[in-house]
Amino acid sequence: MEVKSSAKGLISLLFPADCEICHHPLEPLNCSFICEDCWSKVKWLEAPYCSKCSKPFPSSSTLQEASYLLCSECREEKSYFEKIFVPTLYEGVMKEAIHLLKYKRKTGILASLERIMKRYFDHIGLPHLDLVVPVPLHRKRLRERGFNQAELIADIVARYFRLKLVKNNLQRVRATKTQTTLIRKERIKNIKGAFQVKNKGEFQKKSLLLVDDVYTTGTTLKEAARVLKRAEAREVYLFTLARAS
Repeated sequence: MEVKSSAKGLISLLFPADCEICHHPLEPLNCSFICEDCWSKVKWLEAPYCSKCSKPFPSSSTLQEASYLLCSECREEKSYFEKIFVPTLYEGVMKEAIHLLKYKRKTGILASLERIMKRYFDHIGLPHLDLVVPVPLHRKRLRERGFNQAELIADIVARYFRLKLVKNNLQRVRATKTQTTLIRKERIKNIKGAFQVKNKGEFQKKSLLLVDDVYTTGTTLKEAARVLKRAEAREVYLFTLARAS
């Protein structure tokens, strides 16, 4: 029985199923559920974009402008984070990949996502950071999904930069509706009061990197950053795999 199970495992490893996006056969030893041709089509975030929230500017903007200009939202709103670091746009292949990770539990995708993150990290300079903090899920959502995708991504970041990963100090204390179907005002109301810090001393006077999978309107990340700043974190930076344009 064990021999048969081992043989099945070896066959599935060497001859995986079709690509989840283009449906062409995957290459041998590809366990990421997405073929290399599709991964090559990931859209990287390219300048010009807001120097704070990384919102893409129209292509007519100049690179020189992008180095210091803020988008209208960042100019007008009070902000609790310093800057967001994000490698890709939330569309096409990356959108499909994150969906497969979150909702279809295809955690094998993480190996390819890690390659994208390392390529990005190899070419940027991060400020001094003390801790990496994933955006938490409420315990009900965590039971349903079985894992927190933000924590898996944050673990990759923490290992790359050799920083401490703090998983349970920022807590989600209120179950909220999924944000994907809500308009901006509804998202802000929905997420208000959803987070709390268990041990404020762990974050006091520390520079934190708050990690999530996607930045869309930013309401979840902004609320979490606000709670971290109220816990007297010195600085809060953000990292997400992708950003909606």
